[in-house]
Amino acid sequence: MSSSATTTSLSSMATEPVVSAEVIRECIQSPQTHCERQTENSDADDIEVFGKLVQTHFKRVFRDAKALNQIPVFGRTGMHLKPKPGSLARFRCMVQDPSYGEELHLSVAQLINTETGERRQKFSQYTDSGHKLKEGWEVDYASNGNRFIEKEVAYCVSVPGQSGWAEMDGAEGLEHVMEALDISSASEAPVMGCAEKYSLNGQTHSAALVKFYAPGSAPKVSEVVDVVGIFEIGCNPRDEEGDKQWPCLHAIFHGAVTIDNLVSGLPVITCGSDYVHRHSMCLAHLTEVLGGDGLAAHYLLLHLLSNTVEVQGTKVGKLSLNLIGFPAAVNKHDKSEAKEDATTKPVFALDNPATKRIGDALAQLVPRCVEIPFALKLLNNTSFVPNAETGDLRAGVLQLAPGTQAVCDETCLQEGTLGERGVRNLHALQTAILEQAVTYMYPFQPIEMAANLRILVLSTGKSILHNDCDLYLAESASQLLQKINGDDGSAGEPKSLDPMHSEQIRQYLEAARHLDFSVPKDVSDRISEEYAQMRRRAHERNEKMVSQAELALTVTVARLVSISKGESELSWDSWAEACALEASRNERNSGFLAKKRAAMEEASQKQKPGLD
Repeated sequence: MSSSATTTSLSSMATEPVVSAEVIRECIQSPQTHCERQTENSDADDIEVFGKLVQTHFKRVFRDAKALNQIPVFGRTGMHLKPKPGSLARFRCMVQDPSYGEELHLSVAQLINTETGERRQKFSQYTDSGHKLKEGWEVDYASNGNRFIEKEVAYCVSVPGQSGWAEMDGAEGLEHVMEALDISSASEAPVMGCAEKYSLNGQTHSAALVKFYAPGSAPKVSEVVDVVGIFEIGCNPRDEEGDKQWPCLHAIFHGAVTIDNLVSGLPVITCGSDYVHRHSMCLAHLTEVLGGDGLAAHYLLLHLLSNTVEVQGTKVGKLSLNLIGFPAAVNKHDKSEAKEDATTKPVFALDNPATKRIGDALAQLVPRCVEIPFALKLLNNTSFVPNAETGDLRAGVLQLAPGTQAVCDETCLQEGTLGERGVRNLHALQTAILEQAVTYMYPFQPIEMAANLRILVLSTGKSILHNDCDLYLAESASQLLQKINGDDGSAGEPKSLDPMHSEQIRQYLEAARHLDFSVPKDVSDRISEEYAQMRRRAHERNEKMVSQAELALTVTVARLVSISKGESELSWDSWAEACALEASRNERNSGFLAKKRAAMEEASQKQKPGLD
């Protein structure tokens, strides 16, 4: 069975006759019975055939969102509900460690009746339990007809930084699934997983061992999937004590998480006018969040639309952004922080009200948003890179799902000593920004893994990290943020979006981000010609020439301007708009730098001793 058969979107299955509520109930409460029923009349002994029969049945039963949402959800944040062992469950998760091991399982067993000598075969998959047989029957282990299968085991965790709106509700038909749930007190809640195997160490999360039965079907490291499978409680093979009960999910089928899974019920965006309307709506909201700074809002929108893709061996489409001009964080916990040591859990939350305003706004628009304050205790006491040198993959802060929005707050970086680990962490973050890659430390040699992270740096002055694009905030925006940071109550909160507009913007961002895009040859030739002319004129006037890096940035901005309007090809109008944006950005940055130099010179003059 090919892996593609198991990775289709869970909400995009073919239209078929409606499945009865009773069948849905039985599939949730007694899925193993349905697995056996689909194969009991088959004469085939091919495991792949049996697997396809079971998958086809369950995909048909849960082909629409209403049925799918009746399956109990494992690992919902803040709840002590877990599926009953042997029942069906869903888990939206990130694959933290895809190579947790392989297990051999007797999938098709040849049975013999010890009294009559009758023979039959039994399919038993999606469980760690042995074959349950009727009286008088036993497994003929000497038979050549027995078929074994290797299960691929992956350690999966709740998605780091997953926004509240992107969590699965599992609320449809709740009365049908209560029988398939265990309700536990806090003290009886299931094991939530190993702290060192979760990117945001110290954050509450859920974890489970997910077992995939189709060869090669296990998703890759850091991939996000919706898993539907049979829930059991078992042992973790890497648990040294061996006395803890571990959640386990035997995957019947799984699928990629798409915008249809996150924002269901909205019509697909098909025409350019819809893109333009959503673009205006999103830009207006971001402008308000940024205190009326339309230029900064425009670049923030382009940043949100960035998506790293590889074209002819080169990574394109990324746009890390540094917004400059935020007030420094006010350290309100000097005394308590002085007592903290290396054992203190790091905090992945923005404490500066001015930067938190941005982080909160983005979390409402993107499905995954991680906040990384540049506090010394976090930089020095946490590892940003994953490490498997001990044989077990321990997560790092940068082991995040593709498309995750990272908001880095540099305003909270206080005076102090940045240790060796802190330096390595900043270097790892810089590599993620410039190369869209994260290094995994494996025995004998590190391995560089491709990443697709959107990294936004908020800082008071220019960031200590090099970014694709830097922009000073307008003075009016900085003043508003200063009021917010001062907590005088005069700034107020940005106007919140109503639920419908929020969903429309979320759908717009995801749809535009994944548009197929190309640059027509005539536009490419025209850009090259204009670039050559600009350099020639600069040379003649003895002025600074436009560099290759500046041209590449303008091309990236033009690409994002185009997709923001739903264009699949770069138009000359979008190129002109990108050039105008870059001219405005450079003019603003130059103005701020000139004012800064003038202020420094004035301060220097005042410090000089007067003449007698």
